[in-house]
Amino acid sequence: MGFKFETVKASRISENIAEQIRAAILNGELKIGDQLPPEKEFANHFGVSKSSLREAYRVLEAYGLLEIRQGMSGGAFIKKVDLGTVKDSLVNYFFFENPGLSEYTEIRTFLEPQVVRICAEKATDKDIEYLENNISAMEQEPDAKNFISDLDIAFHKKLVDITGNKIISLVVETIQTALINIKRIVHTDEHFLKMVCEGHKKIVVQLKAHDPEKASKAMLEHINEVEKGMLGSKNGAMIITEKGLLKKNSKTDMSRNI
Repeated sequence: MGFKFETVKASRISENIAEQIRAAILNGELKIGDQLPPEKEFANHFGVSKSSLREAYRVLEAYGLLEIRQGMSGGAFIKKVDLGTVKDSLVNYFFFENPGLSEYTEIRTFLEPQVVRICAEKATDKDIEYLENNISAMEQEPDAKNFISDLDIAFHKKLVDITGNKIISLVVETIQTALINIKRIVHTDEHFLKMVCEGHKKIVVQLKAHDPEKASKAMLEHINEVEKGMLGSKNGAMIITEKGLLKKNSKTDMSRNI
């Protein structure tokens, strides 16, 4: 066996194994599509039981680095990390950390006005048409029940796609997904939906005019309006505050009790 894996100590066995395999992937010793040795052989190499090895595999699967295939040609295979897996992990992290709405606004204010500055210079007629069609689709949801259909995410995703920056795309899409989940919980209404559509329209007008400054200003105004609208949403079992999600009438800061 060509791999330079070490035997592991009794404490944190599965984590130790998973970290060694992960390091081998990041170092290029293991590549996408490579199959790991048979379980019995690999477990003996580490000096652990097959159950400990399988637990390490579950950790790597959660990271999106490993795929377990069943059948005659099955086994453990190195896989390319799926972007959706990364986003889901970050959204779950946000949920349990329960940041205040102002924290979402701060990071959005830092990133998204700059995003539309770039879009104002790069956006094509086809890009503008996509954004306008997206807004029209949102406006066909008068009761706001389908607001959670991710049209809002699609609008902001298109903006970051225009920039061509994959890192910005990951961050903005993750934040938008987390905010959509909050909107579901606090039950944003028809008025909120209309406000979002109007904000998007103002942004697109400036993108169409290829005006970076005005596009940036329109985005900043939109972000602040969204924060104000979400803070005012009181129809759900919970509300969003500067300190995070709270049950209605909760007297305990940062307590969701769910």
